[in-house]
Amino acid sequence: MRVAIIGAGLNGLACAVMLKRLGVDCVVFERGKGPRDSGTGIYVWPQAMQVLRFVLKDRKFLSRGQPIEFLDTHDKQGRLIHSQPVRPDGLGLPAPAMMFLRTELFRLLADSLEEDDIHYDMGCERLENVGDQVRLTFTNGHCFDFDLAVGADGVSSTTRAFVNPGLVPHDTGLVASRGVVTFDSPLLHSDRCQIFTSHHSRVVTYPLNKASSLRYWFAAYQHRNQPLLDRQGLLELFAALPEDLLRMMGQTPEEDILTHKLKALTGEGQWFRGRVVMLGDSIHAMLPTLGYGLTLGLENGFMLAQALVGHCDAGLETALQRYEIRAARRSREMLQVMNDFTQLYYFEPEGEVSPARLSPIVQRFQHLAQTTVF
Repeated sequence: MRVAIIGAGLNGLACAVMLKRLGVDCVVFERGKGPRDSGTGIYVWPQAMQVLRFVLKDRKFLSRGQPIEFLDTHDKQGRLIHSQPVRPDGLGLPAPAMMFLRTELFRLLADSLEEDDIHYDMGCERLENVGDQVRLTFTNGHCFDFDLAVGADGVSSTTRAFVNPGLVPHDTGLVASRGVVTFDSPLLHSDRCQIFTSHHSRVVTYPLNKASSLRYWFAAYQHRNQPLLDRQGLLELFAALPEDLLRMMGQTPEEDILTHKLKALTGEGQWFRGRVVMLGDSIHAMLPTLGYGLTLGLENGFMLAQALVGHCDAGLETALQRYEIRAARRSREMLQVMNDFTQLYYFEPEGEVSPARLSPIVQRFQHLAQTTVF
């Protein structure tokens, strides 16, 4: 079987490495002119850490990230509202959660492939099922046939327009700014994600490297169709939060802060059409409410690899049906949990973020953690 993976982001690269580990011939096409190794931080839950352990073969990659053991929610005065262990007792999770620089994780995955496994400046313009193959036509005019195409090309996916044209990204009403900075404070801990809630907004921060005090932060708020805030605007919006958070954002160079409106996808409808199948943000992009987006995409990739390698029928359709049933159901359930978190944090009256409101959603999230592919 020859597989084309469209999109050389983290999910596309991880899927390619997984398939090659299982003996499947695959190649990755990326519309960008070079590696997509820019960005800030990326959070990986224990479920996805186990996928990465399989993909990357050994435990050396653990030294490239920072373990995260708790997710703590604070009010705008910095008082602790709720603390959630990442590995609750009784779940038997044999891996930590980790925070990585996105560039580090990208290079780990890219280095697990051969140089000629990834082709840049190859934007997929058209897909067509031709008999028992799929034909890909690229913006440079090149055309190739494969046994299967996997769409891992993100929220702006061209693959989705072929598989599920009725599913389009929707504006969530939120915008996020992200940054990485060397910053140390007794308020901020080295073993946890800390969420500081404000009125219809919040600031979230994770450690990236305990030894160097490197730290990732993002600030999200309702944009209300107004101009997006620069660094000074963020400092004014979050002026009521603890002073150390403001200093952390203020010490981040303006040019290093990434800001964009947040769009999402519901994962509804079909996930494959003929010889083309979707995974990750290209089909179910979610808000970074608990940083589960990459984890869900890696789960998708592992489910797909299992389906492709494990099917015994002569045709491929039943394998893709099995993948769609498993991955779509789980993804939609996780999206609903994340939507409930998002509604509580950003759209309900100030003061509603409380243990009584958070605990039931957390319990649903932990139940889903018990039913992962690992």
